[in-house]
Amino acid sequence: MVFQVRERLPGQQAHGPASPRPVSERAYNEAVVEARAWARSHHLIEITPQGVTVSTGAHCPAPVYLTAHHTALHAHWDITALRKVMPHQRLDPVEITRLLALTGHYSTHTAWEAVHLLSERSSAHFHDGELTVYLPEAARHDEPRELAPDARVLDGYEQILDAVLADHHYLPERTAIELSGGMDSSNVAMSLSIRHGPTLVSGALLQEGAAGEQQKQRREAMIRYAGFRDTTLRAADYLPMDPQHALGIPLGPHEEIYIAGHGTLLAKWKADGMLWAAAGVGGDEMLSLPPEPHPPLTSADVPRWLTPSTFEALRDQESGIPPAPPISDSTLRALACGAPMYLRAGLWPLYPLADPAMWRFGQWLPFSWRRNKRLARFRLQRLGFDLEVTHPPLRENFHEVLQKALARFGPDAIRAMLDSGSPLIDGGFVDADELSAAAVRLEHQQPAARDEMVAHVLRLHHALI
Repeated sequence: MVFQVRERLPGQQAHGPASPRPVSERAYNEAVVEARAWARSHHLIEITPQGVTVSTGAHCPAPVYLTAHHTALHAHWDITALRKVMPHQRLDPVEITRLLALTGHYSTHTAWEAVHLLSERSSAHFHDGELTVYLPEAARHDEPRELAPDARVLDGYEQILDAVLADHHYLPERTAIELSGGMDSSNVAMSLSIRHGPTLVSGALLQEGAAGEQQKQRREAMIRYAGFRDTTLRAADYLPMDPQHALGIPLGPHEEIYIAGHGTLLAKWKADGMLWAAAGVGGDEMLSLPPEPHPPLTSADVPRWLTPSTFEALRDQESGIPPAPPISDSTLRALACGAPMYLRAGLWPLYPLADPAMWRFGQWLPFSWRRNKRLARFRLQRLGFDLEVTHPPLRENFHEVLQKALARFGPDAIRAMLDSGSPLIDGGFVDADELSAAAVRLEHQQPAARDEMVAHVLRLHHALI
């Protein structure tokens, strides 16, 4: 018996769940081959006397987490839905260490030993209570190409991005775009605008200070160009660790720290009738340069509260990492971490810059077109945007927002964690005395280097309790 869950293709009629029907062995085999060749996101479930096999393709906009308990195999896109059916709650030391040090990798590892991520192109087999994950072969990657003298690079970029968007099923009038103002989301937004006109809505979390004002002005220029109906929220109104904005639902250990504001924006879109949300995830990696060798890790590179055993575990960064995927490791991890927030809100995420076709185009480009995102900036410049939009002088990030959250809520949150106890302390991952010292430094507004990373300790703590 075989079942398939798959992303709808453009022009295809919607099909709800159907009752199984008997077919010949030949028709069954042909159906399985056809299912595995599906052009977009899909998951295949085969049930035979030899057990259950779950497999997926190269497109992974939403994660699938698996755990086995006795004679049952459980799967869900929300890892917290598996907490009650895990056979045990032992933490995976490799993944916990990576989460604490912000050195995560895309892999089958999760925070719990008993739960596995079904990574791209992989399969998992369940039989007699045992779950085994099978990884794919490494994907082939391309090298930069020499451009012809008359190469029209910007035209190629626009055409491929437009083709990727055309490969997705979505209704423009029910689609929102996360328009932060960065190069990636801006290019996705402009392509959607060119395809559909002023039918979409946009939105973003606005940053603080001078960088926030710069972000606001840049976004306004693009909104005027596209005619988007826009929704903005101030990130400072939804600070991490603020009890007032606790969502009241379990959150996975891999989810983002600004989820209160981001989730509120998605909820507003859903209430406005949106069903899809497009984002610029993957653009950084698409135009990245080959990584430079990193010097050996030292204790000065990590926060003081990481225990010596945790620091030693950081030296083994390659453990459990699948073979090279068609797109970058960090992009796949971002998709797996971010998608549950969209799905929980009732929105299907669209990530056109994370498509393997876009990634391959980026690999073909000479370094001169990738460096400092020249391609993305020049495309916006060709659309008529001035240098304030294409080359903003200030770096835009949520650093000030996080600092404000730590100063206001960090000390009390750390002490509450220490008073109640934490699996991170019990497991020997973090040092309670060093965390207490960090609380004192934050309280006196004298943070040490990397003290801001305590916010991620608190996020992980609440996900595990």
